[in-house]
This record gives sequence, structure tokens and C-alpha cells, in this order.
Amino acid sequence: MLDLSLSRRTFFKVAAATAGAVALASEAESVLTEQAFADTEAIEDEVKVIHSTCRGCGKMECGNLITVKNGRVVHLEGDHRAVATRGNLCVKGRSATQALYHPDRIRYPLVRTTPKGEDPKWKRVTHEEAIQYMADGFNSVIEKYGQHSIKCLHGTGRITTYATEAYPTYLIQTANTGSPAGILCKGPRLSSAAMICFPGAHWCNLIDGQKVNFQWGTNQEVSNYDNSCRVTVDEHVRAETTICVGPRMQNLGKEADIWIDLRPGTDDAVALGLLHQAVFNPNCHIDMTFVKKWTNAPFLYVEDMEPSGWTWCEWNSIEGKQEMGYYPLNIRTRILKESDLVEGGDVRKMYVWDTKSDSLKYFDTHTCLWEGQTEYQYPDLKKDCIEYKGGILATDPGMPVDIDPAIEGKYTVTLKDGREVTAEPVWEMFKRHLAPWTPEHTEEITGVFAEKFVKAAEAYCEEPGKGGIVFNLPLEHAGNSIQTTMLPLILSALMNNIDSPGGQRGCENMFFTMDTFFQYHIPWANNTLDPKEQAKVVGGDRFPLTPFFQMVGGAALYHDPISAAEAILYDDPYPIRAMIANSGQHFNSGNAWMNWQAFETLDFFGGWEIWHSPTIELADVVMPAAHFLEVSVLRYTQGGEGAIGAQVQAVKRQGDASWDSADICCELSKAMGYVYWPTKARPLPQWPDEWIKPWPTERDMLNMSVLPMRRKLPAKVDILSEDGSMVVATIPVADHLDIAVPAPDGTILRCDDWDEYVSQYQEHSQWNLKEISPFGYYYRFQWGHFRPRDPANPFAPFVPGFNTPTGKFEILSTILESYHGPNTQWVEAPGSYNGIPGYREPVESPFSSPELYKEYPIIITTGRRNPLYFHNEGRQQPWLRELTPCATFQIHPDTAAQYGIEQGDWCWIETKRGRIRQVADLFYGIRPGTIECDHQWWYPELSAPKHGWDLSNVNVLVSMDHESQDPIIGTCNCRGYLGKIYKATPENSPFGNPCPCDDDGTEIIHTATDPRLKEWLPTYEYEVI
Repeated sequence: MLDLSLSRRTFFKVAAATAGAVALASEAESVLTEQAFADTEAIEDEVKVIHSTCRGCGKMECGNLITVKNGRVVHLEGDHRAVATRGNLCVKGRSATQALYHPDRIRYPLVRTTPKGEDPKWKRVTHEEAIQYMADGFNSVIEKYGQHSIKCLHGTGRITTYATEAYPTYLIQTANTGSPAGILCKGPRLSSAAMICFPGAHWCNLIDGQKVNFQWGTNQEVSNYDNSCRVTVDEHVRAETTICVGPRMQNLGKEADIWIDLRPGTDDAVALGLLHQAVFNPNCHIDMTFVKKWTNAPFLYVEDMEPSGWTWCEWNSIEGKQEMGYYPLNIRTRILKESDLVEGGDVRKMYVWDTKSDSLKYFDTHTCLWEGQTEYQYPDLKKDCIEYKGGILATDPGMPVDIDPAIEGKYTVTLKDGREVTAEPVWEMFKRHLAPWTPEHTEEITGVFAEKFVKAAEAYCEEPGKGGIVFNLPLEHAGNSIQTTMLPLILSALMNNIDSPGGQRGCENMFFTMDTFFQYHIPWANNTLDPKEQAKVVGGDRFPLTPFFQMVGGAALYHDPISAAEAILYDDPYPIRAMIANSGQHFNSGNAWMNWQAFETLDFFGGWEIWHSPTIELADVVMPAAHFLEVSVLRYTQGGEGAIGAQVQAVKRQGDASWDSADICCELSKAMGYVYWPTKARPLPQWPDEWIKPWPTERDMLNMSVLPMRRKLPAKVDILSEDGSMVVATIPVADHLDIAVPAPDGTILRCDDWDEYVSQYQEHSQWNLKEISPFGYYYRFQWGHFRPRDPANPFAPFVPGFNTPTGKFEILSTILESYHGPNTQWVEAPGSYNGIPGYREPVESPFSSPELYKEYPIIITTGRRNPLYFHNEGRQQPWLRELTPCATFQIHPDTAAQYGIEQGDWCWIETKRGRIRQVADLFYGIRPGTIECDHQWWYPELSAPKHGWDLSNVNVLVSMDHESQDPIIGTCNCRGYLGKIYKATPENSPFGNPCPCDDDGTEIIHTATDPRLKEWLPTYEYEVI
């Protein structure tokens, strides 16, 4: 047995590598880095360097340079010309060859030969046999239980072409699509932003620079999460003021001017405290032009009135369309409308009080025109605009009509039933909602000194336009994810940082930079499921907005994992009996044990993977997935930096590995009896004749991804002739109909096929989207690029405003009011005020559950970004495991001393749901009484099927009940819950060994010198089929 504890010196070496240590580590010092290719020296060298894009994580799309020698990848480094990453390539990306050539990689199709829950004892079969076996399995379940009996378990990383997310909906017609992990990773941020402004608004563009660098719940300097490590550190250093929010002091935190060290799970309270300062502190200066013109703050609200409204985002309506399609919402609001005052009045005309005329004036939320306005107002390029960092920056020309909407006061209006009622601007309600959140009250809730809120707000709100707020996963994890992620957006909006330089620019591909129909080679990405069927998604009865959130799409399609597990285990509300998986894991959303037990009972489980990860060990059949170095695909940067490039296949695929989007999904759909591509109807008028076929090749799909860039796109439509046959007609209005929308100077990136695109990319590297798309406009809501247009109509106007029910940035969310406001049939959003987001105390906390706190006095948080691993990936790569061989948790030295815990001790971490072991890392930069646990751990060196996932995985500890979920979206409570800690000893540990062990007593790898690491060094002995 190895040592029971690690020395401080050893621990630092193997378990606490920071970004700086990793980035500067000499590869020569490690025996487990990229290996010399001695066996190739005798061959005449053929060396090429390929410009490509890294997929070592599922986030940043860092530009990289791949050196290929004699058909093998021998070196990876960052591309200094990549505009979004500036040459950055983290250790995950640089070690990708160890994944590509890993000896334990799945290279051939496999079927299990034992019952689920046992070592599957895989049997190799042919590609054709595996596809047919999978098709028969899924079809048998559909025949017996119906279309919704199949669910999807999609994961990020590796490739992420999202085929697995959309495939089940388009072909199988199940509503249970996407990645359950998306419900707590970006899903809430995308969904909440779609409710009040536009999806992806949380993403900030840092390369434009910020006066205030505001990092909230992030660790970007080590993780490349949404912004490159290099860019984040550069802009943090250059900013005038830096603010960090989080219960632990990450690397940027120790450099920050202001560290808001909140109690975990109280991010919503912090936001309300900062908003209180922004509104009431005389040293804070909100942009009132933005508030009056672009938000619904001036709209009059009548509390003493029944809500009324209309259906928004109707099927095949352009208004309200989201990235993945349409889902109709029943909007019901107490905002004053013409239909409230006049019989037969327009329900879409909403009123403000004009202080100039001392009368009511309406804003038509359908046309987005004010009363008296006859044409859309855009900034004047000559008078209002300047060139700024490669983009067009406009000064807002002001109200398009001669009015001054009131944002304060109370007004008496007469309703159509004759009643006189009081109406007040939404802004008055907003102020009343914020009034209690004084610095003193916010300190009581969050534990943050009151003066920090004043200091932070005065720095950020001193003047408009100081930069957006970068906020990440922690705001999504404490049972109030939708409201919590709305609040920083509102704060940023009040300071005019929506789509500003350095502001909330969003994910550039989400809103009509180029039609996202093409981004990931899924011509069927737009939803085809009838809304009545879409509403049958598991959890839809409890979380009625889920079908709409699925249409928001982006990087996070999802369904409720708790409801899905209940449907598998208890047939409630209907049975789910089969699952399609692609890199998804049972231990990344909800309680790991409940998910494992559910997946064990499935009638059929098929998927594709690169590793023998624990969840795929429950499958009936597994297809080998291609590594990202073996696949070509179009790539945008995920965050707000605004770049487009390519992932370029560098080497041949190993064994029988396949690209899931082109090969597996296409062949599986054919075997199941589905048509993969359109055969009769054109998805768009510009769809080429050669693609009217059911089964595309990989080359077809790559060419399709650059269709918007073609130089000649004749527009054709399929019409019904007099004899009833379909004929093709050319649209008479244009002989060329662009799909892509140009940059401000008219530039569109042009190429005729994938090969030309890649050739240009090799010469140019990443393109800055400012140069080739509407991303070149700042404040795109002024120019009409935030609302959808009909891509088949070149004359459709660009409508200024936001893609929301009111056409405004909604401080009071009409969607939230309609579905989770007072007196609706669903749960009222806790702490909210008629659709204005509010605070919810964590379900488990010293305040909400004082009796539980007596037994479990430690507050647990999780999700700290490790620079070496992405979610569950990388634990079998020897270089990464050498640097961080086992799971650790951070604890304040005073708290550790209280429990007799020393540096490097294995400790039990326990909640009322289970317990795990991790190694203690004593850290003064975390709040006393709080611990931060590593997430997503499993141990590939241990035996199948579990591979030790139950030993250190923090999701063993989390709740799997509906009470702790976010009541709007269903996010599981993954942080800010209660537990206890105690030292692992021989007496309280299995096998008398504090170190976690397999069922036979075999220890995990937990030191850098473990000889088993060398067994994972690259192999080049494999068959290419």
C-alpha cells in the first residue's frame, strides 16, 4: 500500500498545478509528455503544419498549429494569428496526441455480452453489424412504447458537432433530446437571456478591452472557458479596475481590486445588492437613453387588472423564432395595452406616459414602431458613427419620435370596463423591488462586507460603457438559475454594455451572422416536431418553458434529468426505455447514483464514444468515435470574441472510427428507415440541386457548411404544377440570393466549396467576424440584427430592437410573468415581483435548514476549473494524470484545523445522500466553513463497469429531488448545499486504506510515480479500415 498522505511538497508537484505552472512546465522534465517518434527517423521525413482549431475542450475553439510527420501528429501549439486566442493553447490542447494515440481508445464497434451493471465483456463486430444492431434496438423500443420513449445523452468535448442533439428530434421525433448537462451548463444563461434580450448575451468580447474587467464565478485564466486564458489575463491586467465575485480566490481574484467573497449560492443576492447601488447611489450613472428607448422600463403596469396577451413565437412565424425553431408561448401580462382601454384594441400596442404631451403613447411590439413612427430609425453612418477597433460604433440618435417616456410616477387610466386604475412604469416597480437590498441587508445574506458593494458599484457604474460582466456556471447551480443569470445582464444593460465594445456581444453565430442552419452540418437542425409533441418532453408538466428553451438551442439543448430518471425508473409520466449517447455521462447532472440505477434498467442503450467511460459501459452497442484531429468541421469561437475558422482533419482515422454527424447518424437513420437529408422539399430556396438526395456524403456535408459563402446562389423553389407534380422554379426577384448578411462595408467571406475555404484558412488563419458579417456593428439592436428575418426574402427590413415579446430588453420579463408570475398554474418564481427576477435562499443553508446545518455544518461548492481536465475527460492521459493524479478539495486552514485535517490527507466528504473521498488542499483563499470539491472524477485504471466513478465524484453528494431544482428550468442544485468532512483513516475506510480502491482493493493512481501511467503512453499499432 502506498503512503496514506502526501507531503506538502509532493502535493504541490502533482496535485496543485496552476495555469502558470502548467503553461511554463518544461516538457523535458516529464517522462509522460509527447514522446519522441524514434521509429520514424529511418523514413524519409514528410512534415507538414496545418492551421486548425483545437477541441481539447468544448469551449473556446482555440486556433492551433498541428505538425504532422510521416502521417502522425507529433506536435501541437497555439496559432499566434488566431484573433480570439492570441496563440494561447492550454495543456489540454497540447496533450491531445495522448488521447489520439491512447492504447485504450475505442477503435472498433463493440457489443456487450453480459447484463447491464456488469463488466460488459465487449465483443468486436463489424461496422455494418453494429449499425443494424443499434437500429433494430431503437426501432423495437419505438414500436413498443412510442417516439418519446427514447432520450438523448449528449456531451461536450471531443468533437461536439451536435448531431446527436438534433438527430433524435428530427428523425425519431422524440422531445427528450439534447444534453441533460446543458440544464446546468450554459442552458440557464442562454435561456434567461432569450427571455429578456437575446441568447448568449452572457458572452463578453474581451479583445476590445474593458475599463472594468468584471469576472463573476469564473476561472478563465486557467480554463479557456468562453474566453482564452491569454486574452483574459491580458485584459485583466490592462483594465482600470478589476472585480472578481466568488467564494474562493482564484488566480485573478488575488490580483483583483475588489473581491466579493460571497456565501455559495447567493449570487442572486449579490446582483440585487449591486443593482440597488446602481439605481439609488448618486455616484452611479445609469444610461437613461438606453433605459427609456430600448427597455420596457417605461411601459405602464397595472397590478389591479387581469393579465391578457397573445401567442408569441407561433409555428413558422418569423417573429420570436429561435435558433432551433419555434415553440408558441402564451404571453399574459398586466402591462397596459390598447386592448385594455378600447374594445377591439390591439393587444400588441403597449403604453408609456409621455411627459412632453402629458398623455399616453403606444409602442407597437409587433412592428417595433412608436406611435407616429412610419419607418425604422438607424444610426446615420456619417453623423452618428465612428470606426472603432475594426467595427462601426454609433452614438444613439435618440428617440425616433418627439416623446419623453416617463419612468417614474403614477398615472390614472380608465379601462374599457369603466374602472379607473393606477398605472406606473415598470421602472417604479423595479425600484421598489430593489429598495430592500441595502448594503447592510445584502451583507446579512451574502456574508460580504457592505462597503464592498458600494465600492464595486461605484467603480462599475461610474459611467456607462465600462465593459460587460463575464459570468459563468456558478450562477446556474444553486436552485435559482434563471433569475440569477438574468440579474447581471440587467446590471450590464443599465450601463449600456449590451453589444458594446468589451460588452455582452453574445455568441456571434447565434443571431444571424450567418444562418446557423449550416454551422454543424445538420440541415435538419430547425425543429420539425409538432408543438403538442414538443410539450411532451419529460419535465414539461412541471417546467412548461422547457420546450421553448429547447428551441433556443445554441450550445445547450436539454431536458430535465430528474424527470427523465423518474420516467425510466417509474414510467412517470410515460416510459423511457432507450437512450442514444455521445460523450454524455450519468454523473454530470443530478445525483450520479440515481442516474446510474436508471440507466441500468434501460431496454436498449446505444452510443458512440472515444473512451470506455463509465456510462458507455452500460451500453448494448458502442460505435468508435473519431478524435477531433481526425475530423474536418466549420468552427466559430463559442464566446463573444467573434472569430470563424476550421477544424481540419490532420491524419487518417484509426481503426473503424467514424465522424458521428456524417457517418454514424447518416447510416443509422438509413438502417432505421429514415431519410437523413431532404429529398423533395428544399430547406431554403438556395439549396443546390445536387443535394436533393436522401443520403449525403461527408464531402456533401462539408460543402453544405460553407453554402452561405458561395459566390453564386441561384434561388429556386419547389412548386406544385397543374398536373400535381413538383417542378422547380427560379425566384424572379433575384438571380442570386445571399444567405449570409454582409459586414458594414458589404464584405462577405466568399468560397465555393470546403476545399477552397480550408485553403483560404491556411493562408489567413481565423477571420475576425467584424470584417465579414454584421458582427462589425456594435449595438446591433440599433441596426436590426438581433431580430430574425426571413432568409428567403431579400427585401425584409432589419427591425431594430430585441427578439422578445415586447421587442425590448425586458427588465420585467413578460415570459417569466406569464408562466411563473403570481396566480399562474405553475410555481411562482421565488423572490420575483411580477416578472422582475429576485432572490431565492438555497434549499440547504444555515438559514433555510438550521437543523440540518447542525449535523452538516460545511457549505459545499464545486466546479472549480482545473487547467488539465475538461469535465470528465483526460483522466487517462498520462501527462495530465502525472500533474494532477487524484481528486482534491480546497479548505481554509482554520476549518481544517478544526477537524484535525492536514495538507494531503484523504478525507470523507458526506451529505445526507452519500459520501466520497478527496484529498485536502489547505487554501487561505476560500471562505472558512466552505469547501470546494473537484467535479467529474472517475478512475479509468479501475475495473469496468464503474471505473471508480462512485469513489470521488461529487455528484454522489447532490440532491435528486424536485424541491431543490430551479422552479423555472429544472436545474439541479450542484453547489451551496450542506455536508460534513472528516479524515479518512484505516478504521473508517474499506480495506483499511484511506486511499480509494477498486472492489478488489486495488488503489487508484494517486501519485505521479505510479508505473501504471506509462501503460497509457501512445501506441501506433492499430488497424485502419
